[in-house]
Amino acid sequence: MRQTENDCRETPNHPNGISKLSGFSMVELIVVMAIIALLISLAIPAITKARVAARRIQCVNNLRNISFAIMQFEQNNHRFPASGYYFDPLTGPGGSHHSWAVSILPFVDQNNLYDKWDFDKPITDIVNEPLARSYIPVYICPMDLSRSKEKESDQSYAVNGGWGFTIRTGSGVGDCPMNWHGSRLDFNGDGQTCSGDQSLDDLDRKIFKMTGLFFLENWKYGGTERHHSMNSIKDGTSQTFLVTENVRTGYSPGSKTSTFASPDPFLSAFYVGDPCLNGDCSGGNIDYSRCNLGDNQINSGLWGAEGRSPVPNSFHASGVNMAYADGHVSFLSETINGAIYAALASPQGMLLSDTPLAQQIVSGDSF
Repeated sequence: MRQTENDCRETPNHPNGISKLSGFSMVELIVVMAIIALLISLAIPAITKARVAARRIQCVNNLRNISFAIMQFEQNNHRFPASGYYFDPLTGPGGSHHSWAVSILPFVDQNNLYDKWDFDKPITDIVNEPLARSYIPVYICPMDLSRSKEKESDQSYAVNGGWGFTIRTGSGVGDCPMNWHGSRLDFNGDGQTCSGDQSLDDLDRKIFKMTGLFFLENWKYGGTERHHSMNSIKDGTSQTFLVTENVRTGYSPGSKTSTFASPDPFLSAFYVGDPCLNGDCSGGNIDYSRCNLGDNQINSGLWGAEGRSPVPNSFHASGVNMAYADGHVSFLSETINGAIYAALASPQGMLLSDTPLAQQIVSGDSF
């Protein structure tokens, strides 16, 4: 017989003599896909944790850089900057001038921005307003979920304002200490606050200076000038707050003045709660547990509006990063004891030892 062309074709050898094509079966394909999905599900949390850790490290590095910049300012000027400056003349209109974040611009590699600033004009001036909208990365924590999407004018940090700030009263008395809830502070418990009688008011102001590190000041007009230096920190630089996180500062949609440059006391500084009942610091009215309770507590304003919660707020779980006056940064629990919290805010708490406001002695393992 003649062999045909088809008869000459070779077939692949197989143990059973049966031809079989190579490839994945459906079962094998499903198994491979399941393994890949499992590996991805295991990798995603690890990647997320790595990203969170990187953002947290960046936030801490920002705090360190800001701390070093404040210290360089102090070395050059022999004092810390004001938390914020205002125009407050005895007659005529006043206005916002600038914050500590503007004062330290040369020390965070922003000399060009600082040199353009017109320090004879408020932040709303035609020259300063666009400068105040600048985006400065070191002022923004990458964990700040409220930061500006447009990358302008934002800030995630605030300096230690102690128990409150000063105002000019409706009757015209300037340099009047009050807590951030609006109550005047009668530090010496004599029943007199901001009376206009210097002999009565000066002791309140003297004690007020012992409770915080940064204060509002009157730009060039005088009348309100209060500041500390490294030498005036009597409680120890490693046990005195310098600057912390507050994600409720900085950019706010629709507000031209809610920027890193604003001296607004709700935007530029943070405060511990006032331990004195209704601002009266006489004996029997003082409870230091109030300093970290309710809306005074760390992270209590986390989901509030911008500029409404001048306490430490961060999106780190259970606390905030805090920088101290010696430059070190550590994590501070949101449940810290109120008495310790107030003592760490005060640079001169030891000077209160013979008064009803005597503070707890803080050791390194207390916080």
